[in-house]
Amino acid sequence: MYAFTAGSGRRTAMLIAAHTAWWAAFAASAAVSAYSHWSGVGLYAKPCPETACASFFQLTGVQLSQLERVGIDPELYGGMTVMLLLLQNVSSWAVGFLLYRYGWKDVYCVLASLLLIVTGTMFSTDETLFAHGGPLGTLLTVNVAIGLLYPFFLLLLPEGRFVPRWTAVPAWSIVALAFGSALFPASPVLNFMNWPPLLKEGCALAIQLLVLLQQGIRYARSANAEQKRQIRWFALGMAAFVGATYLDLLVHDRHGLLRVAAQMMLYAGLLFLPFSIGVMVLETRVRRMSAAFDRTLVYFVLSVMSVMAYALVVGVVGVLLQSKDSALLSLVATGLVAVLFHPLRERVQRSVNVLVYGERDDAYRILSDLSEKLEGALTRRSLPNEIVETVARAFRLPYASIDIEGEAGPERLAEYGRRTGDLSHIPLTVQGEAVGRLTLGVRDLGDMLPPRRHELFLDLVRQVSIAVQAVRLTDELARSRERIVIAREEERRRLRNDLHDGLGSVIAGMMLRTEEAIQLHETDPERSRMALDSVRNRMKSAIADIRRLVYSLRPPSLDEFGLAFALEELASQCNDRSIRVSLELPDRELDFHPAVEAAVYRIVQEALANALRHARAESCRIRLEWSDGEVRVSVRDDGIGLPPDLKPGIGIRSMKERAEELGGSCSLRPAPGGGTEVVVRMPAV
Repeated sequence: MYAFTAGSGRRTAMLIAAHTAWWAAFAASAAVSAYSHWSGVGLYAKPCPETACASFFQLTGVQLSQLERVGIDPELYGGMTVMLLLLQNVSSWAVGFLLYRYGWKDVYCVLASLLLIVTGTMFSTDETLFAHGGPLGTLLTVNVAIGLLYPFFLLLLPEGRFVPRWTAVPAWSIVALAFGSALFPASPVLNFMNWPPLLKEGCALAIQLLVLLQQGIRYARSANAEQKRQIRWFALGMAAFVGATYLDLLVHDRHGLLRVAAQMMLYAGLLFLPFSIGVMVLETRVRRMSAAFDRTLVYFVLSVMSVMAYALVVGVVGVLLQSKDSALLSLVATGLVAVLFHPLRERVQRSVNVLVYGERDDAYRILSDLSEKLEGALTRRSLPNEIVETVARAFRLPYASIDIEGEAGPERLAEYGRRTGDLSHIPLTVQGEAVGRLTLGVRDLGDMLPPRRHELFLDLVRQVSIAVQAVRLTDELARSRERIVIAREEERRRLRNDLHDGLGSVIAGMMLRTEEAIQLHETDPERSRMALDSVRNRMKSAIADIRRLVYSLRPPSLDEFGLAFALEELASQCNDRSIRVSLELPDRELDFHPAVEAAVYRIVQEALANALRHARAESCRIRLEWSDGEVRVSVRDDGIGLPPDLKPGIGIRSMKERAEELGGSCSLRPAPGGGTEVVVRMPAV
């Protein structure tokens, strides 16, 4: 922000001053507006002199007569004009109140709100009604002096700083002019309102064109699509206001219908301008600061503004086109105007929807954009980032993130935006399985979507869940492959060491003793026989080592006697080591795939080893079940149980990997009554 980045004490003082000025300006504007609108109906129904029409909204007698010929009497014109001014006033106040309600902690937002209220009053007030002076005349003078600061505010849009920097020079010149007009109201030089009409209008036009030029520069420099859209809306409103202002000046003395049509265009631009300013400030500043941003209120106020403007345009133009001779012609003309203005109203309403709820009205577009981003995101790192960015932008959220459960706890996959105090957490599930969590920067999910549109969000969550599951499975596959490669290399290294350091040295020794026996065979038969005995003993040791290596690769008992016998043998070995092991097997023969048999055996072996080494268990029960093509194994001990801060070691990871490699699962959980239970599920074939 420009000039609003000082210490907290100075900022607090500025904020208090801004709030004080806001309430004072609001009270003055309310008094001035009430008097002007109440007195305006009678004034505008009266014709002004042909050469001295002081009021901008008064018509001459000739112009009023021209309106009467098409069915618009002076009282109707006066009422129409006051309603037009009142609607413009209310629209500026509505946006100003929204900015104040949600940006009251920010000096820039408070001042922006103040200027919207003051300028809304200034543009809808007739100065001729205050020619008598008095307290109301003084309030109007102060109101106009403050209102002259609105170009300064426009040059700060939307971030609260001057871009480019040289625009600060004309901006501060405008501030000096406003102070001069307030302090020296009688001066023909220092008071802007006392300047010659041509100079005054030329200066106002130059300032307005400068604002349009500055926003054009911002548009060219901005790489953000949202900022470009904001600038387009503001430029459209500003251009409509500027164009209609000078069109009204050109037809000021023309036909009464032309005069009314020009006023309609002028105030249509003025209706649009506060809306476009509100879009810029609400999106750029308020949405980022207010945790209590009530989307429903903003949506209602801005929608009502657009509907009121549409109804007023159609109604007034319909009155202008009415014919005394043909009611059907008047009806057709009014309907034609409604049809022509309807697309514009739809675009305005669409902008309100996008401002408040994002792209939620276009369900197909949101899902289509997400699908395109998912198809284009080919890497594990880019896919979650695309998801959170799409969700945050689609629903106009300041923050979004995705977490999954990793081996060491929750793992942050992706994050977009700035984390706020109010967060909503949405579980991501696929077929009943929790795959992660979506966190959104919104206090209540009901604020994110209007009623009857939550099905869109549920559809989106399902798509996000599937995408996160794909990332999760890809991660698990990558980790599994990495562990398989590591395990394979470890197994090769172990075999190499066993063969080289064990069998290699034994065979080398056998060769030396054999050579010795050959050499001593004739000279010393006794020593030769002893050498051969040594070779025989070493050969027995080598055969035992080979059997051990083979057994470590796959227990021979599995191939020779089957899984049931191998498990019984394993349980028998453990019963000899201070732990009671019971085994429960199905009655029928176990006919599994060899890989399944090996996995079940190794998992049970590792579970028993853990019960012996770590659990300090006295008994252990092994249960194997087989039905519906699925093998279920349970190993339960009565030991000390799982520690609360358990970190899976090599053994636990090995059990899980063996099960997952075959499309199954392995989990550890506390056993009922104490201890630990290992539960394994995997297909039998």
